[in-house]
Amino acid sequence: MRYLALLGSHERSGITADYLQAVLKALPTDAKIETAFLQDYDIYPDRPDHPCPALDTLEAKMAASDFWIICAPTYWGTLSGVMKRFFDCMRFRLVRMTKAGDTLPGKYKNKHYLSMTTCFIGSFENFVTGITDQTFVTIDRVLTGAGLIKVGEFVGTGTWGADAPTPAKLAECTRWGHKIANRTRKDDNTLKRYLLLFVMIAAMALVTMGLQAWWLGVFAPGKFWLTYVSFVIIFFVLLACLLHFFTYVRHRRR
Repeated sequence: MRYLALLGSHERSGITADYLQAVLKALPTDAKIETAFLQDYDIYPDRPDHPCPALDTLEAKMAASDFWIICAPTYWGTLSGVMKRFFDCMRFRLVRMTKAGDTLPGKYKNKHYLSMTTCFIGSFENFVTGITDQTFVTIDRVLTGAGLIKVGEFVGTGTWGADAPTPAKLAECTRWGHKIANRTRKDDNTLKRYLLLFVMIAAMALVTMGLQAWWLGVFAPGKFWLTYVSFVIIFFVLLACLLHFFTYVRHRRR
């Protein structure tokens, strides 16, 4: 198994790099691991009849690897400029373009990746404000557009004024290293998603009818319309809250 770590920080040996190393150290001893520090490369867009040599080198490394680890700090609430420039310049190598300008997955389709970032603020503040959200959104937009499959994400919080990574976060990186090395190769989670949806709906229906029985006492004869209307309203509120949590609040990284 070949792993490629792309480090898009301004320092080769900062806290962001330390978290990346913790993931790499947890990989199997027989794994082939390579780290590309993007600051070492003179990256610029390809020009007609003059492709960028640095992109040629990085593209070869990416093509030869089975798994990518994308690691870059969050600055100003978004992906670091080093990594963003790399993604921008690699655009036409990552995807295929149609005549209408639409992007389609290219030769990297079905490879896997792990996203990693760091930020100055603490865990709770990041959960509330979602300062790292846009970083992950940008990484996901680029790599899923190229056809890659996401395995997970990591965020190291509270880096401002810190001299070293926190032990708890280093342990989390170690767990990620073990997880990506032993991940299930099956990527089709359709059945799992249907089962989870069934469980969620069954649970919400149980809560809804429980609230009706306890709060409104509507299961008496002659109260059909009250039962119906109250069920619809309560079910709608619960479902809306659940969807909001999993698509917005749960999206916040700690």
